[in-house]
Amino acid sequence: MKIRQSNSDNLTCKVYIHENKKEENFIVSIPDIFFSIQYDYDLYGESLIEHLYLHLFNILDEKEAGELAMRIAQWTSEV
Repeated sequence: MKIRQSNSDNLTCKVYIHENKKEENFIVSIPDIFFSIQYDYDLYGESLIEHLYLHLFNILDEKEAGELAMRIAQWTSEV
């Protein structure tokens, strides 16, 4: 499991990223905002950012959701 710190103007939180290589998916959890999501390797790039944004937009404002979605997509591509 990887733990990353996300810092922005209005939100600072830890992002927990678990890669399940056997089932080919990621689990991302952000306890500070009561958010978690699981998605397959098939989802990447712009489609991943959009998918994450749509789920985060329910919890955060537009700007924060967009920034965090891009960070998560980048971090999971590095894992």
